[in-house]
Amino acid sequence: MQKAQPYEPLWQYVAGNDAQSVTLSFSEIERVLGFPINHAFLNYKKDLHAYGWLCRNISMKENLITFLRLPEHATVVQKAGFSVIGKEGSTDEGEGFIQRLWQEANSQFDTVAQLAKKDGDENLCGIWGLMTDFSRSYKPWTEHFTRGLYLAGVECIDNAIAPEGWTRWTVPTFEYLAVECWTENIFSTTIAFMKENKLPLAGSVHDFTEPKTGKAFMLFPMRRK
Repeated sequence: MQKAQPYEPLWQYVAGNDAQSVTLSFSEIERVLGFPINHAFLNYKKDLHAYGWLCRNISMKENLITFLRLPEHATVVQKAGFSVIGKEGSTDEGEGFIQRLWQEANSQFDTVAQLAKKDGDENLCGIWGLMTDFSRSYKPWTEHFTRGLYLAGVECIDNAIAPEGWTRWTVPTFEYLAVECWTENIFSTTIAFMKENKLPLAGSVHDFTEPKTGKAFMLFPMRRK
């Protein structure tokens, strides 16, 4: 039996709006739903992501909820903590260092292939270009996103030990704004979108390629779990 979706009328109402953001009072939401919202709303609000929107802010003081339209080709995902084995480099190595890391990682992939994490269909779970500041605390690159560390590699099994010449990073759980790289300047346009709409950048941005489809994404952390 399909699970009931009590907030479906609200999601449809919000998604049918042409504005970039919508703010509704609790009483307006009650009129749409036919019942008052309660704390259970927090368990359902993630369902709005499928409509291309997110719940940006809940004000209990003012009895208001603000909803925000997501950028084109974007969604919100929560990624549990995971590890990647790859080739590490630094912006101190100069222009083109990321491309050099990927060339090295791809040419030596056989060394770590047996450590790669796979799904039930034996597809690799993910190809990652991880970033962090120099403190290795998964904060954004510094100096206007120009200085930091990068790891070009593959998502690995939990007990994997990095072979000599490789490095393993473990990323904590984050909620991400995941944006498909369907056009140029995804990084700069998404950062501008987040600033304009007061969405926090809670950590370093990561590159992700889904091996099963070949689609590339940039993941912008909004909240650390």
